[in-house]
Amino acid sequence: MFLNLSNETTREAGGAVRAAILTISLILAAVLFGGLIPQGLTPEAYLDRFGESPGRIFLLLGLDDIYRTKGFLLLGVLLFVQLLACTGKRIALLRGNSKLWLAGSVLLHVGLLVFLISTAVSLWWGKSLMIEAPEGKTVVLSQKGLPFDIRLERFLIDYYPGSQSVRQYRSEVTLLQGERELRRGSLEVNSPLGYEGTKIFQMSYGWLLEGTIRQLPDGKVQTFSMVNGGWLAGGNGADRLRGVIMADPDKHPNYKPEVAFLLLSATGDRQAAVVSPGSSAVIGNQEIQLGQIRRYSGLQLKQDPGIAGIFAGLSLSLIGLMLRYAPVGGKKSI
Repeated sequence: MFLNLSNETTREAGGAVRAAILTISLILAAVLFGGLIPQGLTPEAYLDRFGESPGRIFLLLGLDDIYRTKGFLLLGVLLFVQLLACTGKRIALLRGNSKLWLAGSVLLHVGLLVFLISTAVSLWWGKSLMIEAPEGKTVVLSQKGLPFDIRLERFLIDYYPGSQSVRQYRSEVTLLQGERELRRGSLEVNSPLGYEGTKIFQMSYGWLLEGTIRQLPDGKVQTFSMVNGGWLAGGNGADRLRGVIMADPDKHPNYKPEVAFLLLSATGDRQAAVVSPGSSAVIGNQEIQLGQIRRYSGLQLKQDPGIAGIFAGLSLSLIGLMLRYAPVGGKKSI
């Protein structure tokens, strides 16, 4: 026996589907934007990468963490309500009807609901943290809600034979809890290291510039550890300081490393000086003392409690989709 739907019911179903498609399109657009614009960086990183005005607009609108903005959350809630209503209607239609395609439609919607709930769990209760781990030093992570600290023992780079092109790079790390060693392991690109629900991904590498800034004439001193090419606030909090290694020690091992520092004052004035490790230079009203240049490994640490539900939801939706369009006789509706 065929399942007959009135024109009014069909129009209502079609309108609900169009509304859901519009909501999904807006969510996908936000996700695409979040993929193009790096999320969770420091404010200085956005100002450096996109410029002063665009960077401040991104920060003002919360686009540095788009998945937690009110607009994105409202879209998620709206899609959940739409899917819940559609699922309820299909379950009601399923009663007294044993159509395979209708059961597939219900399973498809249930899978989407499980996927949406699991994604929300990942966004709200998951953790994602980017760190620059200096070689030979321990980065304290326990204060940030992670179950361990991490020490970078060694960082290794493999080059293609006869060239300076990097083939692969990897980090050898030790996971610690206080003084107790939890695990030793290595990780490289596309080969993360896991421990108790936390995965550590190899993302980047570079050099850290370490030293001090002494404000003149009051003598106030602050220490700094900045990524090569990055920015940090100057000694008075209003100026901005950038340091760039003039010759990459990897590519020019025979050259004595020197760092060019650029001081951008609050008034727009620019001053520069070149400093070697162990020496200092006065730029404007600040004395820059460069301690050492140290290798770092850029690591991403992720906890994703909703990942199992995400895969389960996708699996249910895929099975439901196959049943929904299985080559079985019978009239189908939206």
